[in-house]
Amino acid sequence: MTPAMVRRLKRYHPPGTSPGTLPETGVRASCELFTYGSKGVSKTSAPSVAAALALPRERGWLRITGLDNRAVAELGKRLGVHPLVLEDILNPGQRPKAETHASYLFFVVDVPALTEVGLEEVQVSLLVFSDLVVSVEEKPNPFFATVEKRLALGSGRLFQFGSDYLAYALVDAAVDHFFPVLEKLGERLEGMEEVLLQQHDQILPQLHQLRRDLLRLRRSLWPLREAVGALLREESPLLSPEVRVFVRDVQDHVLYLLDILESYRETAASLLELYLSTVAQRTNEVMKVLTVIGTIFLPLTFIVGVYGMNFQHMPELAWPWAYPALWAIMVVLALGMLRAFRRRGWL
Repeated sequence: MTPAMVRRLKRYHPPGTSPGTLPETGVRASCELFTYGSKGVSKTSAPSVAAALALPRERGWLRITGLDNRAVAELGKRLGVHPLVLEDILNPGQRPKAETHASYLFFVVDVPALTEVGLEEVQVSLLVFSDLVVSVEEKPNPFFATVEKRLALGSGRLFQFGSDYLAYALVDAAVDHFFPVLEKLGERLEGMEEVLLQQHDQILPQLHQLRRDLLRLRRSLWPLREAVGALLREESPLLSPEVRVFVRDVQDHVLYLLDILESYRETAASLLELYLSTVAQRTNEVMKVLTVIGTIFLPLTFIVGVYGMNFQHMPELAWPWAYPALWAIMVVLALGMLRAFRRRGWL
C-alpha cells in the first residue's frame, strides 16, 4: 500500500492505559517565540519551552514544531494545560475540534497538503491564552508564513486586537490551505473527464485515488465546521466580540469549501458511473460482433457437418460441380446474412 493510500488514524494507547498518559514520540521539537506589542516585534529561537516562556512579552506566539512529548509535558506544567489536552496534541489524526477551558481555548485542525506521494495531513493544535497563543505543529510546514509576514510588518489588526485575533489568523491561514488542494483536485477531475473515454483502463486507479483524497478532505472539513461553530457558540472571555466577526468569516470559508468538496465528490461518482457504462458498452459491442460471427457460421457449420458424414450413398458427392457449388452456396449465404444484419443496424 502506497503512502497516498494509507488511511490516517488516531494513535491509541494499549487498552487499560490511564487517560492523559503522554506517549513517547522520540521527536525533538524546535521552539520559536514571537513577541509583539507596543515595543515592536521580535523572534527568538529557544532551546526549550521553559526558556521560551521565561522570556518577557507583552503578547506572544509560541510556535512548537514537532510532536515532542517532553516539550508538550513542559507546556502543560508551565501553563496548566489538562493532561487529556496534552494527549490529544501528541496523537495526530485527531478529529478537528474546539474546546473551552477555564483559562484557555483548545483548537485542533488537520491541514492538507499535496506532496509527491499524494495527499498528506498535518495536525496543528492551538492553545489560546489571554496574552499567548501556542501552536504545536506535527511537522515543519509553510502554512503560517503569511502570518509571520503580517507580524513582521509591525502594524495592522494583529496589533490592535488581543491574542484571540492571532489565533483567528492562524486558523484562517490553515483553512485557506484547503483551497489550493481542492483546486488541484478539481484540475485532476477535469483531466480525467477528458481522457476517460479514450484511456479508461488507465484512468480507473487514478479515479479511485482521487475519490479517497476527497473522502479524507471531507473527514477533515466536516468536523472543522463543527469546531468553528462551537467557537462561535461558546461564551468565552478569551474570544472578544470584535474577533467573533472574523471567526464567522472562517466559518463561511469552511462552508464554501464543503460545497466545492461535495460537488467534486458528485463529479467523481459520475465519472465512475461513466467509466462503468463505457466498459459495459464496449463489452456489449464485443459480444454483438461475436454473436453475429457465430450466427453467420451456424448454417455453414450445418452444411459442412451434413456433407462431412461418412455415408456411402450421397448422390451429390459424385457430381463434378458439387464442390464449387457448395462453396458458392456458403459464400452467398454468408454474404446474404451480412447484408441482412447491416440493413437492420446490427453491424
